[in-house]
This record gives sequence, C-alpha cells and structure tokens, in this order.
Amino acid sequence: MTDIFTSYANEDRETAARLAAHLESVGWRVWWDRRIPAGRTWRAVLADALSEMRCMIVLWSAHSVESPWVAEEAEEARRLGKTLVPVLIERVEPPMGFRTIQAADLADWDGSPDDPAIQQLVTDLKSLLGAPRDSASDRREIVAPKPKHSLFTGKLSRHGPTAAAGGLALLVIFAMWQYWPLSKQEPGVPAAKLNEERTEATPALLLKSLSVRASRRTLKPSETLRLTATGRYTDGSENDVKDGIEWSSSDTRVATIDEDGRVRALQSGTTNIVAKVGAVASSEWTLGVEAAKPSANPAAPRLVALKISSNKNQIFENEKIALRAKATYSDESEKDISGEIAWQSSDRAVASVSARGELQGLKPGKVEVVARAQNLSSAPETFQVKEAPSGNTPQTKPVKLAPPPAKPAGVTEQAKAKIVGHLNRAQTYREQGNYAAALAELEQAKLIDGTSAEIRQEIEQTKRACAAEKVLGNQPNC
Repeated sequence: MTDIFTSYANEDRETAARLAAHLESVGWRVWWDRRIPAGRTWRAVLADALSEMRCMIVLWSAHSVESPWVAEEAEEARRLGKTLVPVLIERVEPPMGFRTIQAADLADWDGSPDDPAIQQLVTDLKSLLGAPRDSASDRREIVAPKPKHSLFTGKLSRHGPTAAAGGLALLVIFAMWQYWPLSKQEPGVPAAKLNEERTEATPALLLKSLSVRASRRTLKPSETLRLTATGRYTDGSENDVKDGIEWSSSDTRVATIDEDGRVRALQSGTTNIVAKVGAVASSEWTLGVEAAKPSANPAAPRLVALKISSNKNQIFENEKIALRAKATYSDESEKDISGEIAWQSSDRAVASVSARGELQGLKPGKVEVVARAQNLSSAPETFQVKEAPSGNTPQTKPVKLAPPPAKPAGVTEQAKAKIVGHLNRAQTYREQGNYAAALAELEQAKLIDGTSAEIRQEIEQTKRACAAEKVLGNQPNC
C-alpha cells in the first residue's frame, strides 16, 4: 500500500522527484513515478494508486493550477475520502475549491533536509499518518526462539504436521495484527501509531469557528463593500477563508450579498450578515445603511467675463448702432445677455447708450463704453463720433430717403393701438436677438400704416442689428 500519492504537473517532475526522495528517506512509501508498467493502462495504474494511498500531496505551481489532470486527481482523492495535503512550490493561489485547506510552503525549499519548511511538512504528515512504518524507530526485529526453550515448538513436535501448520497460522495472524497498517478508518478518526508504545496520533486540522470583518459597518444606498471571513482552526491558527463560503443577509431589502462576500446597500435600515462553511457558521455581523440624502441642485455656472461687440466703432452724429454683450461662464459656455446689461458711457455728451444697448452719437469726440452685469464689468470699448457731412444727419435724415408721404386720414385709435402692440413686440424680439420675429411684427404694423416714420425707423434699426450679428460671426435669423 502507498502511504503518499504525489500529484504534480509534468513540468514540476524534478521537484516532485526531490520531495519523493526525501519522504522515502524518512520511511514512507511514495507513489510519484508515472511510468506505466508493460501490459497495463494508465487509467488502471492511476485508479489503483488512488484507491490504495493513505493521503495525497498536491504540488501547486503555475503549471499545476492550469493542469486538468492535477485537478482531476485532487478531486478524485476528495471523492474517495482521502486526506489532501496541498504544498505550494511556487507563490500561486490554488484553484477554486481547494483554497480552504491550509497549504505547506516549499516555494523556497532548496532540497536540504534541514530546511524548516520540509521539517514542518514531515511533522504535519506524521500527525496525519503516524510515524513511518519503515523508519528505524518503528522497526522491530523478530527473532525465532530456540526450539529447546519453546513450549510452542515442543507441542508442534509432539502433535505433528497438523499442529505445526496451526501454530504457523497463529504466528502469521499475530504478526499481521502487530504490523498491518490501518488503511481504512472512519471519517474524522486519525490513524494510530503502530509501534510498541501505540501512541495516539494528532487529529487532522479542522475549522473550529468563523468571524466576519470589514473596513466599516455603515453604507449609503448603492454603495458596495467587500466582507472577509476569518477561520480559526483546531490548532489555534487563524486564516482568511476564500472559498466554499455561504453568505446570507437577514433583510435583502436593506442589502444583498453575493457568493464572493460583496455586499450592496439598497435602502436605509439594518441587516445581519452571516458566513457559513459546512456546519460552521459565524456570529451575526450587523450592517447599517444610511437614509439617502436629497441631492443638492448643482451650482449654476458663474459669470466670469463680459465682452462688448458691434459692427463698427465709428459713427456719425445722431447715428445709432446696436451694441451686444457676450457673457462667458465658469462652465466655458457663452451667451448673449444684451437685454440684462447695464451700459455706461464715459462721456454722455459725446455718445449715450440706452438700456437696450443702442449707442447714439451726439457730438464729435471719443467715448468708452462699459457693460456691467452681476458685479462684473467688461473691458471698455472705444467709439469715435464724427461730425456728420453737411446736409446729412444719419439715422434721423438718411441720405436718398424719399420724404414720407402724408399720413392718410382714417387711421383709427383702434389701428393705432394695434401698431403700438406690434412695435412693442418687435422691440422685445430684437432685444432677444430674434430678428425674424421682430421684422414680422413690423411688417404687420406697416400694413396698418405704411407711412409711419417710426415703423420704418424700427425696421432699419432691426436690420442693422441683424447685420452687426453677422459681422461678429453669429448666424442670426433675419
């Protein structure tokens, strides 16, 4: 019978051979050489070795964690109820399902029998299997007694061959009782050391209790948190348990938890989380979920800059031009806010600016205009007012403008009220930059009174404002 079956990847054969040699030198019988005897199949050889072994050592490395053969052998050993002893020969994490068993660390073992890591592994194997049967301490030399001093042999000589055969059978039974290994044991019962003293072996390492821990105990709705389950074992050691955990939440309306221990908060309240591995369950770990706070409205973007624009910077006396103010905000957006601007002229005797942003030249000279909004001022924009040519007063007396015909009689008060309404709406649309709507209103007013100088003046001013927008690179609808 094989004491130890060694499962390993073919790339790790050298390490497996070195470990097998050391364990055999201690006295255990190790199955590791995978050569197939003549006349037998690999499956048959493997099945016999697995069924006859007392425990399996699995050498985990970067190659073996990817090997389906190693995983199949380890799974078969677990199915047969054999003891698994994982050994790390490289710094890797065993596959899913094999992480809950504490692994021996031989990643830095150089083959020396004096290395503390290999000595610890031998000690652990002795706890699981008992002392090696072939070790010097457990060997007993059986010396046949001399016939002349043996009552048993004397009886054999008197009773002939039949009695001799019976005595020999008794001797064989006695030897088998003394030396035959306890290969079949009840689950959970450790093997006894079969020597003269017959001392009891140390039981296998078992999970004793579980506890749950995390970085915090309160969450906000929609937040997630990773929980960790720590196991305490029968030898007093503690390690994080990574696989085979069954997580549960007492109130899934408050929070849920997945198989990896990741809890997700859903609504305000408390819930108790429990981790369970087999029959071992942790105490309740309470999680609190805070009530969702109403989200504050995002702050409106701040006005950070103002800039004045116009289609020209030189005007004549009595000429009017439209000024525009473009605002830049903290979110880098831009907007025309001409209707929200307070205008200021450095010399009102030279030029004045109306609340609607109309600059009118009054006398020759220079003037600086500033736009103000929300305690912010634009850079001053300079305008030159020139003397109007002789006989020409722009805006009020445009050149080549035919004298207005006499206002036809019969414009009623009701018609005048309609004209005033069209003019007011046109003015509002123009201040908003909606020149098409403003011109539409003025055309309606012109249909009522086509001789009104005020209506013509509003139409010309609206068209000039729209043209100024185009010069600035905008695309007004006019």
